[in-house]
Formats: sequence, C-alpha cells, structure tokens
Amino acid sequence: MRAIVLGAGFLGKAFEKAGFEVWGKDKMMLPALPDVMDRLMPYDVVINCMGKSNTRWCEDRDNFQAAMLSNAAIPRILSDYCMGTDKQFVHISTGCLYDHLTRGNTEKSFKTAHCNYTVTKWAGEMGCHEWDLVLRPRLLFSDAVHPKNLLSKIATYDRFLTEYNSYTSLRIIVEATKVLLVAEQTGVFNVACDGCLTVYDIATIMGLRGGKINSKEMHRAQKLFLVSNTMDIAKLYKFYQPPTLKDEVMRCWKALV
Repeated sequence: MRAIVLGAGFLGKAFEKAGFEVWGKDKMMLPALPDVMDRLMPYDVVINCMGKSNTRWCEDRDNFQAAMLSNAAIPRILSDYCMGTDKQFVHISTGCLYDHLTRGNTEKSFKTAHCNYTVTKWAGEMGCHEWDLVLRPRLLFSDAVHPKNLLSKIATYDRFLTEYNSYTSLRIIVEATKVLLVAEQTGVFNVACDGCLTVYDIATIMGLRGGKINSKEMHRAQKLFLVSNTMDIAKLYKFYQPPTLKDEVMRCWKALV
C-alpha cells in the first residue's frame, strides 16, 4: 500500500518520523482541493490528520465556520473521493465525544457534543462512510517538543485535574494505524494507552508538584467545558496491544527533559 498523510501538524509530524509521506500546507492549498485530489491518484491510502484541535479557538463563534470546514466538511469530501476512487480513507477523530466516567466507553457508546470542537468532530465522523477507518484518540502526548504536547502543557500548570481519563501517545496512533490497515479493518476504533489516570497522577509521574482542581472549578475559572472520560480499547486489543499509560508517559517525559 502506498499511503499519504494529509496535515503536517503535531500528529502529522509523528507519521513523518515513522517514514510516512506527509503533505503540509506547502503542498495543499485547501481552496484548490480538486487539484489536491488529482495529485492523490497514485496513492492507495489517504490518512487525514488535518483539523482544528484547539478547543478554546473553536469556542470563539468567529472561528466556528473555519472549524466546520476543517473538521467536518473536508473529511466528508475526502471520504467521498476515496469511495469513488477505491482508496482506503483513514480519519483521525476524537474520543472527546464520550461522556461516561463510571465505565469505559466502547465504540458504540452514546456520543454527545459538549462544545463547538466536539460538534465539528462529530459532524466529521458523520460524513465518513462505513468502510472508512476512523480512530478516536484522547488527550494526545508524545516524546517530541511541541506546544500541543499534553506533557509540555502539564509542566506549566500549578494545579492538576483530578478526573480519570484515557490518554493517547502519538506513537500508538501511528502504530495502530499501520496494524489496522494491514488487517484490512474498517469502522471506528478507540485508540489509547492501556490504563487510565488523572492529570494529577501524570504530573506525579513526571515529578511535578502542585495543587488539585476538578473540571467544574476549571469551567468556572476559564469558561471552558472539559470532557472527562475513559475509553474501552478491547476492540483495538484484538489487533494491537498498546503500552501501559504509566510506562508511555515515563518514556516520553524522559525524552523531553
């Protein structure tokens, strides 16, 4: 299979590091999407890593249409294109669509749109076809220095959230994508490290000290609705066994400091 990754941001760089061909803005002018599609013809697999992931940015009503274009309209266009040209489409969605703390959410669990960001990502999934491969990661981190790296963000905090969540390292997304493509899988897959922790737990692993704060307090202070949930990765485990969350956090943090 000859694969192309669209989007050279935080996640796209991880695919590039793993040897994938990646197109960034220098090769993709989105207003000229038909031209981009013409250049996609030699590829068998199209992996979409484009999207607006800054939740604060998405909450600004002036940015909503741009977020809908990137997170919803373009995935649908690419999915239709791949269907019509017999290509495999891989779309990176989000595990933020779930909202159950008391149990691990499966791929069939109820979805809910908490904010503008999740509205756009949900719409993006709705535009995909059933034979596409859709990955739902949560709270991304890696061993690379980047402003979107969760570990880098945590290192700047003085208080840490106390709700349990699933977390996904970029290495896991890349490896799971490769394994699932080889296994010819389609549909939705939760993708995360094995295990769940609070941000406070992760900060402790990183050797940081600070106070505790819950999501309601965070919402009152920053007017930002934060989703807390855990994901069941049993479906993924049939094909790929991710590392434990604690081990992956330790590996990535050691590479960053």
